[in-house]
Amino acid sequence: MKKKTIALLLVAAMTLAGCGGKTEAPASTAGDDAGTEAPAAGEAKDNADITIGFSSKDNSDTFVAAIANAAQARADELGVKLVMYDAAGDVNKQISDVETMIAQKVNAVIVIPQSVEGSAPVVGMCNDAGIPIIVDNGDIADTNYTAFVGCTDQESGEILGQWFVDNVEEGAKVCIIEGPMGQSGQVGRMAGFEAVGMLEHFEVLATQTANWKRDEAMALAEDWITTYGDDLKAIICENDDMGLGALSACKGQNRTDIIVGGVDGLDDAVAAVKAGEYGISVLQDSKGQGSVGVDVALQIIKGEEYEKDTRIPFRAITAENVDAYLEGGVDAISK
Repeated sequence: MKKKTIALLLVAAMTLAGCGGKTEAPASTAGDDAGTEAPAAGEAKDNADITIGFSSKDNSDTFVAAIANAAQARADELGVKLVMYDAAGDVNKQISDVETMIAQKVNAVIVIPQSVEGSAPVVGMCNDAGIPIIVDNGDIADTNYTAFVGCTDQESGEILGQWFVDNVEEGAKVCIIEGPMGQSGQVGRMAGFEAVGMLEHFEVLATQTANWKRDEAMALAEDWITTYGDDLKAIICENDDMGLGALSACKGQNRTDIIVGGVDGLDDAVAAVKAGEYGISVLQDSKGQGSVGVDVALQIIKGEEYEKDTRIPFRAITAENVDAYLEGGVDAISK
């Protein structure tokens, strides 16, 4: 599978014409035993006649909701109908939602996988129905999808883990808050921590999931602060919602000495970096992932060339570059 990492600036500017290294869109082989027959790839020329199904893993997650909102905005801009389903963190519901979209004969399906392994059946389901499937944001075990638009989660774990290695003394006692076990972000970010030697660099007191949730992370961090007291030096979080929950717990117990950081580049997290309260937020581009997913789906439906694998890089936002980011956006902190 061809892989091409492109700069966020290019992602934001990508149009339906796309960029180099394209794959020709396949014709649909969807059956006609249910619903309205979907036009084969290359036949649907009028955007108003196109319906794209979107399966989000959990729109209660701030970052995931931002991807879904960006996809909806792009579909509205293009005059394409987007049918949104929210699995609400339930892999079985996600599979059922995709079954519903297939029965509706949507022209393409975009899915943010709830689980790397658990969501994998949706790829074969769409392939069997002859409906293109675009995997968005996170990896999935069955790589026989039509296209991928998103990130490499291990990269974010490497950036986050290396920052903590560089900024917190070796042997310090830390805790790690993970995402839902088995999700791409959790698997990849932990792999990134391992790749940069973060787990060996520190004494890890506890590792536990807070399911990407701010309130769950806050409660977890409160317990850890009580349990470990002054020994606890850092709380490393796999996303910013959980990081902000941990930060609230630290502030509530006057533990400004505990270093907290996470992933996503949420506005609140960036503001906390600016205020000196949050060590690092590793930015990933929700708008790019959502909007480009729709662009790629439309290219496939229309039989145009499209990018098979689009990887959008992460960027570290820290005290050193937060002002540049706030003034000039991602361009100002690009490598």
